[in-house]
Amino acid sequence: MLDLSVPKVPFDIALPYGLSVTVRPLTTAGMAAAQAAARRAVEAIDRQARERMEAALPLGGLPDLSAEGERDGFYQAQLIRELAVRHIASWTGVELEGGPAPPTPENIAAVMELYPVGERFFQEFTLRQVLLNAAKNGCGPSAAGISSRAEGPNTAEPVETTTCPAPEVSPEPTGDAARTASTL
Repeated sequence: MLDLSVPKVPFDIALPYGLSVTVRPLTTAGMAAAQAAARRAVEAIDRQARERMEAALPLGGLPDLSAEGERDGFYQAQLIRELAVRHIASWTGVELEGGPAPPTPENIAAVMELYPVGERFFQEFTLRQVLLNAAKNGCGPSAAGISSRAEGPNTAEPVETTTCPAPEVSPEPTGDAARTASTL
């Protein structure tokens, strides 16, 4: 069952180092936009690297996305950044030059680059959607399509087998099928 009592107004998330952010709720459109922007960032790095290699120029400063793990990590970092920039409305605990730092896209991106902060933000911000997905799939079919010991005992009784009511098929063609087969 789906609980529609999810937040529809901004809510707070506590982050490491005493930071707290107020975020607008995550929507399907918000996640899709962030994912698309993160994909475009990966594609832009690929395109720049390809153009520089074709022109025999050094790759200086571009991340190396040739390894799958590096590519996935870069995408994840971009996704976290995009979600934060698009959804953080305000924050506390972030300072710049001795005073409170405004939550500008540049400042938000810089804070999300800090490993425990960005990772925790992503976990906490997307947690409600993960819980919603888990709740709606709570009564769904088994992942394997059958009951397994890991999923609990089988409560269904074995089915008795009976003979099939359909007549058995003769291997020899009959009627129109015989004429069609002989004319071929």
